[in-house]
Amino acid sequence: MDINNFQGLIKKNIARFIRNYLIKGFMELNTKNICIIGIFVSVILFILMLVYVWNFTVDDAFISFRYSEHLANGFGVVWNISQPPVEGYTNFLWILIISFLFLFKFNPVFSTKVIGLFSALGIILLFWFITNDFFKDRKKSLIAFTVSSIFLLINPYTAIHAVSGLETMFYSFLLLGVMYCAWQIIISPSSKFIWLFALSALLLSLTRPEGVLISLALIMSLIYISIKKINNSINLTSFLPILVLYIIPIIIYNVFRVSYFHALFPLPFLVKIVYGITFPIEFLNALFYLIPFILIIVIPLFFKKQGIKINNNNLKNFKYLLLILGIMFIFANIVYVNTPLMNFSQRFFYPTFVLFYLTFGITISILFNEIEKNKNTNSEKNKRIILTSAIIIILLVLSSYNGINDLKIQHDYGISFNNSYIPIGKALSPFSDDNYTVAFADAGAVAYYSGWNFLDLGGLNDKFIAENGVTSEYLEQKNPELVIFASVDGVILTPGNSYNYVLENNYTRLDPIKNSKGYYFIPFLKPNIKDFDSIKNSLEIVSKESNSN
Repeated sequence: MDINNFQGLIKKNIARFIRNYLIKGFMELNTKNICIIGIFVSVILFILMLVYVWNFTVDDAFISFRYSEHLANGFGVVWNISQPPVEGYTNFLWILIISFLFLFKFNPVFSTKVIGLFSALGIILLFWFITNDFFKDRKKSLIAFTVSSIFLLINPYTAIHAVSGLETMFYSFLLLGVMYCAWQIIISPSSKFIWLFALSALLLSLTRPEGVLISLALIMSLIYISIKKINNSINLTSFLPILVLYIIPIIIYNVFRVSYFHALFPLPFLVKIVYGITFPIEFLNALFYLIPFILIIVIPLFFKKQGIKINNNNLKNFKYLLLILGIMFIFANIVYVNTPLMNFSQRFFYPTFVLFYLTFGITISILFNEIEKNKNTNSEKNKRIILTSAIIIILLVLSSYNGINDLKIQHDYGISFNNSYIPIGKALSPFSDDNYTVAFADAGAVAYYSGWNFLDLGGLNDKFIAENGVTSEYLEQKNPELVIFASVDGVILTPGNSYNYVLENNYTRLDPIKNSKGYYFIPFLKPNIKDFDSIKNSLEIVSKESNSN
């Protein structure tokens, strides 16, 4: 046999194998096997993304760590020990959780990543419970669950927020839990879900302040719907658990925080929302991520136009699900839609992504069922349904597309973060007992690892700066021993009063510390302090190591 005949035989057999086994075998796969393969591939992709960004922990997470450590050590919820408390966070429950980690000597960086992963798993479990409650047919529920889970797992933002160190994934889990309980209260009158709703709403509201808006909007909606529904066994007295487990505790908490911090709003809210509005540029930017979800309004209209029938019970349940989703979507994003300032990887919008993934999973299952019903009778209708399903899937994938770029950004951020922020903080930590103050615009890892008093030039943890900005008089009052500026190729970014202050007071400029290509941190150390030479030497070692990487 010559080589040409041999090659032809090989190609023929390969073609036969692909045709008879691979293609035919895939076509003969049942729904269960296809769903298993889809989940398996998505999990593998998620793990790959997770490994890629595992070293990423956002600097803001260390703000929470600092508050938690001080609380665990008995100093209270304070930013600087022995100074008046300020509310430089918007995630009180998250701080409580981390403080328990400190009590048990757990590493907060690693532990918060574990909590983030378990929260993602909790979201998937809730997908399973909700889709099974919605569809009594196992095949339909399996399709809805699989589609929802795939959307979640292939979204790069899921991997990013699972390991960021912030409460985003935990909050998303609670948000979905509140949605589930609210929906169950409407469709199956049961006091059990009213108790669960009240508890989950309380946890949601303590985790992020917009949780209060969402919870109150849902409570009013649930009461209204319950009054209007015919033959509903739930009445106003049935909502007593909400009063006991949500309204009273949330009032007590807010009375405490206002009296403790002497401020109505957290400082990050003032900096990012009140003083950070950049309409209309940021609003238009936000629309890029939110446009795909306009489909949620179009879906019921499409069902009606195409004559897609869901059994009466499921149709009613679906309408209530969309209603709850709409309420939650508005009140979850109303605060942030115009100000994605410091909104890395769209973390303020991400929790509602999770709600939509569930809803679109249910939608795709309904459409697939309709295709199967009409496969022998109405091919044109099926073509329209298939086209609609494809549009939904494409738009959802596109809404996550920018996350691919964010994976690279956060991967590089993790490298530069470990190259600069953490070494700076650790280099300063031996001098933490000397009551020194460091001033820096990035209040996170440097503050946490150094243990120094920290003057937050960004205002997130300083009430005066949040309300008035940085003034020379205020710097004179605080008198920081070390001031750190960000620079690009040696040029100080946004110099302002703080830069003028160090020049006027003859601070010593130390060697730049490399963060990333072209981006540096330049320390200015106050002369004639007790540990001047030791601090200078420690930071210069960090500078040499950072520039050698």
